[in-house]
Amino acid sequence: MPDHREPVSRRARPAKSPLSRRSILDAAMTLIREHGVEAVSMRHVAEQVETGPASLYAYFESRDVLLEHVLDAVYGRVELVELGALDWREALGGTITNTIETLEFYPGLSAVALGTIPTLPGALRLAEHELALMEAGGIAEDRAALAVDLIAQFAAVTAVERTVRHDRARGDGEREHVRTAYQNADPQLFPRVTRSAALLTGPDERARRDFTIRVIIAGIEQDPGDGSDRMRVRHAG
Repeated sequence: MPDHREPVSRRARPAKSPLSRRSILDAAMTLIREHGVEAVSMRHVAEQVETGPASLYAYFESRDVLLEHVLDAVYGRVELVELGALDWREALGGTITNTIETLEFYPGLSAVALGTIPTLPGALRLAEHELALMEAGGIAEDRAALAVDLIAQFAAVTAVERTVRHDRARGDGEREHVRTAYQNADPQLFPRVTRSAALLTGPDERARRDFTIRVIIAGIEQDPGDGSDRMRVRHAG
């Protein structure tokens, strides 16, 4: 009996998307979201965009360069908190929080931030916004420049720590273990640690993060002469 089914041509399949820097970056970002930064290799990314690894080198000369551009693309996704009705401190604190949370969405990528000096547009966009907020707050340019570096380091380190903690999956059990260790420490050698065991281990990650952000912003705003004046008075006494 003759077969009257319509033959299916291979050409009927959807055309493959053209290779581009954007498609390579998107593929790498997807790998990081799903499997962490360790999953990113030129071969794995090439598989995601249906090409050979050699094709990627026309766009990114190495895995390290690719990751630097992925990091910058992620910086470009950070939601910048504008002044509006907010105080500059609130806007800066909100921007720092958004930076940390955006980095946390891409496990392991924040470690790349610790080993690079940002020069690409996404990072410059973030730095420009932070500088503008501090300028609005009357912060001297030299202090604001140092603050941008401090903020970048804090955001990256916080995201790294969060990723490590989640990978270990210890959560509340780890906190209880640490609290017990503090409480059972030798009270003769560590009286303040044992007395403050609950305080040292009570705040969750968000509370610690928000506290540190407030301390950083307060330090940015503080007149550096205040600290040195107190030191002189203390020594004179």
